[in-house]
Amino acid sequence: MTIVNLRLPTFLTIVLLVVVACRQQRITPAEIQLELTVSDMLVGETTLLVSVKDRDGNAIANPGRLSVRGDMSHAGMVPVFAEADDANDGVFALPFTWTMGGDWIVEASLKLPNGDTAVESFTFEIRAKADEDDISNMDHRSMEHAPGEASAVYMRITNSGASDHVIVSAESAAAGQIEFHQTVVENDVARMEALEALVIPAGEFLELRPGGPHIMLSELASDLRLESAFSLQLKSSAGAVYEMDARIFNMLMDELDDALSYGDLVFSNRWARPAKAGGAAQADMPMKSNEDAASG
Repeated sequence: MTIVNLRLPTFLTIVLLVVVACRQQRITPAEIQLELTVSDMLVGETTLLVSVKDRDGNAIANPGRLSVRGDMSHAGMVPVFAEADDANDGVFALPFTWTMGGDWIVEASLKLPNGDTAVESFTFEIRAKADEDDISNMDHRSMEHAPGEASAVYMRITNSGASDHVIVSAESAAAGQIEFHQTVVENDVARMEALEALVIPAGEFLELRPGGPHIMLSELASDLRLESAFSLQLKSSAGAVYEMDARIFNMLMDELDDALSYGDLVFSNRWARPAKAGGAAQADMPMKSNEDAASG
């Protein structure tokens, strides 16, 4: 009598699924290809489509968790974040908002099931107003982006004295060039104006923040890595020098316990954006000096 094992196909199916799952768990960041396309390149709402493939170009069905961060090329702007847990045939669809017109850097960070992370950066030129000719000829695919050499420092400076304080310059071994900038938005397009000084009025405070005044760092000496810190010196018009450090965050989510007092001034919530040195410089926005702004 012959005994037929009807459970063998089921067993083999289970073994095959386990093998496939284990193979996916062993995928490394070097084997991952991330591709990013967008539905609209005008200021406003869009959809980011991030496809995940292996090095042979095959879609990865359950690639992990995707986090996206969008920054304008100038480090002084407010970033936009999006996350997704589920991919359809290896493609994540994320609602996203272009908040300003100009050059954007979008970083896609995929956390794989084994805990490793694959990261890719892309650049887009976002327009504030539709131009039919430009839009019809526009390539909605992105280009791979080489990390730039720019960061921005933010803080709150409180003046408890009876007279204004003016900070006229900044220095740091972390950067070869440091300037004071102010973000200006006109017709949904952001640009930067150079500031000659930072003025902290008597009895008030000055908030250096994303989308507002900030201290711009360029020509970085080394990478500014998350959770690290660097030293910064500010100099006043009266000749006073204020020594302090600034920690590196993607965004400051809570108040920092870092208040530093120099006479009438208190420097608190000091932080800066992460950035990489040695890559292609970030394309800056149109810059106007105070004199240019006053004349036109």
